[in-house]
Amino acid sequence: MDAQRGIARRMVVGLPREGLAPAWEKDFAAYPPAGVILFARDFQDLEGLRRLTAHLRDLARPRRIFIAADEEGGFVSQLAGHLTVPPNAALLARGAEPGDVEWLARVTGERLRALGLDWAFAPVADIHSEPRNPVIGPRAWGTAPDAVAGAVAAMVRGLRAGGVATCLKHFPGHGDTVLDSHLALPRCDAPADRLAARELAPFRANLDADAVMTAHVVYPGLDPERPATFSRAIVHGLLRERLGFAGLAITDALEMKGAAQGREPLAAARMSLEAGCDLLLYAFHDEAVRRLRLALADALVDGVIDRANFDAARPRLAAFDHARPEPTAEDLARPLESLTPPDWEPRLERIVERGLVTRGTLPPAAAAGPWRVQEPAFAHGPTLASEIAALGVPLAAGGTPALEVVAVMSRVPLTAMETERLRALARARPVALIGLQSDAFLDDVPEAVLRISASDATPLARRVVARALAHQHRAALAARA
Repeated sequence: MDAQRGIARRMVVGLPREGLAPAWEKDFAAYPPAGVILFARDFQDLEGLRRLTAHLRDLARPRRIFIAADEEGGFVSQLAGHLTVPPNAALLARGAEPGDVEWLARVTGERLRALGLDWAFAPVADIHSEPRNPVIGPRAWGTAPDAVAGAVAAMVRGLRAGGVATCLKHFPGHGDTVLDSHLALPRCDAPADRLAARELAPFRANLDADAVMTAHVVYPGLDPERPATFSRAIVHGLLRERLGFAGLAITDALEMKGAAQGREPLAAARMSLEAGCDLLLYAFHDEAVRRLRLALADALVDGVIDRANFDAARPRLAAFDHARPEPTAEDLARPLESLTPPDWEPRLERIVERGLVTRGTLPPAAAAGPWRVQEPAFAHGPTLASEIAALGVPLAAGGTPALEVVAVMSRVPLTAMETERLRALARARPVALIGLQSDAFLDDVPEAVLRISASDATPLARRVVARALAHQHRAALAARA
């Protein structure tokens, strides 16, 4: 039992898919983990989130648990739909002025803390090294190591000022891959010297962060055999000994294919601990995780897991716990309406306006008739078409439009067939092409008369894109007059 409790304190777990059953709550109370990760799927509204975080803490007492969330902003946000959240890092990096990033991170931290969370799995410290990366893309702060390091530092300062712990991800860098580690095991073939100069720079510059999350990626220049999460050469040798990082090392979710494919759960967990990871992350806490906890406890008692290496995490866990007190009653009593400062949306809109990258202009013919908008379904907020119409631009109900507005919200590269469809459409009539996530495809459709990279699809960003299009419409009308 003591070994099981010790193993549980090395886990951060999600909640069961089916919700909190009495048997699960009993197990959770008997073996409280180090922390819980919450997702948007786990609550219906912000009051419900507050009740949930309070309930989880009560179940775990007298143990202290951390409650975490992937709260980067943009498309990786658990608060989206309940609050206006900041856009993706790529857009922020282009439009932020000095002080903006730290400010929005502080507000984000204060929001999380007031809702009962005290750990943000952010910021992303990856370099946008590969334009067609399907998992990082606009989550990264850019392509220049120094600029990314500076933005990451501002996020760390802001989140810390907001009262939550931070976590740099995904060490030693997930930006130079063409596969998504949720779905497969990627490789980064950059040599060690290039990794040191580029991918490692934001991590090396921000070693004061509370934690680092490892990447399920193979780096032959560092370890030709094991993904970083399972590599002692990378976690212990590089992160701990060479860089001198003293905070916590946590795995990315071990259910992801980059970690789980071809490995038994016990082997993946044991290898992570042996590599030097302090905490094991699981997106769900189900019967499989409970059995795994028992198996790891047996392995610890039997000496299969090295005890000295296992115990080396204790002072790091204690320091982490001491540095970030859990939310207070005063934090949790904040009115929900106070979680959004009065200048929040106007200031974010100005950042987005500065961050849009626009190439081309609408010809006068684009104002000769109504427009048609092709766009994906959005989880939250009004459509782009409705935002455009609200600004006085007529939209076509049928027939041939004067302008085809095509909004693309994709992080994966477009297929050759889809790219050719867009090119053919742009050859047939004026097309305005909008990139709402990754924007590499914009270069593949030079025929479009207007190309706008927003690198973000949040409702606030769509609103600003609609304004930019309406401005172009007015200019085209003036040119026709």
